[in-house]
Amino acid sequence: MVFHYPIRTRYSETGQDGIIHHSAYVVYLEVARVEFFKKMGLDINELEKEGMLCPVVDLSLKYQKPLYSLEDIVVEVTIGEVSKVKFSLNYRVMKGDACAATATVSHCIIDRSFKPIAIPKKFLESLSL
Repeated sequence: MVFHYPIRTRYSETGQDGIIHHSAYVVYLEVARVEFFKKMGLDINELEKEGMLCPVVDLSLKYQKPLYSLEDIVVEVTIGEVSKVKFSLNYRVMKGDACAATATVSHCIIDRSFKPIAIPKKFLESLSL
């Protein structure tokens, strides 16, 4: 399953060179992840109310083409590796037919005391759609 999330880049995200700052890409990935979860029936706020937090444990981001302010882009999200305690999501940041960046972000599930827990069955089932 490939999830597509459209975003419009903002002027406030640019540096003096007019290019979108590298830190903005991480925000694009995060916004797309939350919406991807929502599409799968996993409300991030509900998970947190149930005592499950979903931190990033590893992030790899490769920049391939620059983005500029006020461009329409699409963040594509697919499920990567899934185990009982960790999962990853793969991303492509697309500007039209051109790939501007690729990323892989790994997550685990922890409880409120920051102890890792097995990924709940409901969560695993949603990831295997």
